[in-house]
Amino acid sequence: MVPRKPKGFATPTMKDVGVLAGVSQSTVSLVVNQTGKIPAETEQRVREAIRQLGYRPNETARNLRLQRSRTIGLVTDRIASSPYAGKVLRGAEEYAWERDYLLLLVDAKQDTNIEAAAVDTLLARQVDGLLYAAMSWHEVDTPESFSSLPSLLINAWHSPRRAVPAVVPDEVGGGRLAASAALEMGHRRIAYLGGPADDPARIERERGFREELAARNVPVNEAWIYTGNYQMKSAYALTHSILDAGEDITALVCGNDRMAAGALLAALERGLRVPEDLSLVGYDDQEEFADEVTPALTTVTIPHYEMGRVAAEQLLEALENGETPTGATVPSELIRRDSIAPPRHA
Repeated sequence: MVPRKPKGFATPTMKDVGVLAGVSQSTVSLVVNQTGKIPAETEQRVREAIRQLGYRPNETARNLRLQRSRTIGLVTDRIASSPYAGKVLRGAEEYAWERDYLLLLVDAKQDTNIEAAAVDTLLARQVDGLLYAAMSWHEVDTPESFSSLPSLLINAWHSPRRAVPAVVPDEVGGGRLAASAALEMGHRRIAYLGGPADDPARIERERGFREELAARNVPVNEAWIYTGNYQMKSAYALTHSILDAGEDITALVCGNDRMAAGALLAALERGLRVPEDLSLVGYDDQEEFADEVTPALTTVTIPHYEMGRVAAEQLLEALENGETPTGATVPSELIRRDSIAPPRHA
């Protein structure tokens, strides 16, 4: 039985906990730091004394002993102000919090000078590791000092001059999922409305689209591979061109949800029903957009939250075990909604 809390305590100490629990200060230390085995009944008494006293370990002193700050730094290129990709931050922050780490965030706004200053500032605050997250999947070139600690990229890859492990989306797999959504409904006359020809995400998604058609023995009609710019107006104009040419296409797989919305507007203007006359597949699962247009878009997710969480998990595991993060490719998911149906001739 734990005795009553002694009177006159100000800020309780580990010694006070020991007095209340009837154990030595070293036993309290073993419980607090989880560094040794003690009888369950003794540990229970110590934890009850901690609860009664409201004792909080001196994290600064403990971290000095362990030579850790239990903080990690996260530099972003713009996503801190973007609801679209902000789930990366939530995934990293939630995992760090679960592991009793704090995450310090700096949004560099795609300014290399701010990036360098941000990394130096985080290093000065003695963070244990670093993350760098990009809003869109592309090549980056972080400051040299970024690699002075265990570090990871999120939704980006590094320039060839320096290898930094990265947690990235499976864009090829996402392209295959988008194609499979139409193919599994019975569509064979499918056009692809992609983003800019040199955009890395477009290249990988189109590759996945082509791979999925080939896997199902459906030939790719090169005349039905279109280049846009990820904007609604782009897909709107491309869809009108397709319909003006009289192409008997039954489904459009689009580079993102905004392009799918542009295609939807063009189809409705031409008196076509979606999905009865023309099926649409988007990409991104853009929050408060893909599920609010009518009909709601069948689309492919970009696993922003999962990438943030996986990156934080890898970084903290590396810190705890003295290892080097390896990076990972995170799969996407097909979200089935109302914009797709079997082709009209079926």
